[in-house]
Amino acid sequence: MATIISRALHLRDNQLPMLQSEHLFALTKEIRIQHEGEEYRLRLTRNNRLILTK
Repeated sequence: MATIISRALHLRDNQLPMLQSEHLFALTKEIRIQHEGEEYRLRLTRNNRLILTK
């Protein structure tokens, strides 16, 4: 997964990092995100929308 993220992360001068959702969801429809000791889930719906839940 780290390889996918490192390839997906594009840094340009004075711009925010950009991650491509197709790279994040290449293997699954849901990913877990760790933030300040809490776990969040980012899910791709059937309608191709993103839902973030705690």
